[in-house]
Amino acid sequence: MIINNKLDNTFGTVGTVLGVVILLSGIYVCFYSWIGFTTIIVGIFLAFSNTSTKLDVENKRLKYSSNMFGFISVGYWISVKPEMNLFLKDCTKKNNFSLTGNKSPSPLTNDFRIFLTDESGRELLAVKKFNDKLLAENEMIDLKQKLGLKNQ
Repeated sequence: MIINNKLDNTFGTVGTVLGVVILLSGIYVCFYSWIGFTTIIVGIFLAFSNTSTKLDVENKRLKYSSNMFGFISVGYWISVKPEMNLFLKDCTKKNNFSLTGNKSPSPLTNDFRIFLTDESGRELLAVKKFNDKLLAENEMIDLKQKLGLKNQ
C-alpha cells in the first residue's frame, strides 16, 4: 500500500492564486484566440504543482517527489534501512508582506514535519506535515513501527 502525503504547493499560495487567475484568463481568451490554450497550460502548471512524499510500507521505501501539473510525479525512491531514524522538526514560517503603514503584518504558519535521517543523522527528506505537535509525535511512533526503525 502506498500512502501519499502532500507537503507544499511548489509556487506557494501566491503562485497558486496566480495560477488560478491565469487559468481563468486562458479560458476566456480561448473563445477569441488559440493562444488561450497555452495560457491554460501555464495556469494549470502554476495552480496545481506540488511536492509530496510517497510512503511504500510493504517494501519499506520513501519517495520525495515534485508533482508537475498535480499528477506527473518526478522523484526517486529511497530504501529505508533499520539504522535510519525519524525525528520531528518545528518548521514555523513567517510570511512577510508590507502595507502602506509603518507596521507590516507577519502571519506565522505553524507546522511540524517528520524527517527521515540517514545513519549519520543527516536529513534526507520530509515525510509528513502536521499542524499539531501531539499528532505528529503519535504518527512518528506509528511510522517507526511500520518501517521497522529503532524507537529511540
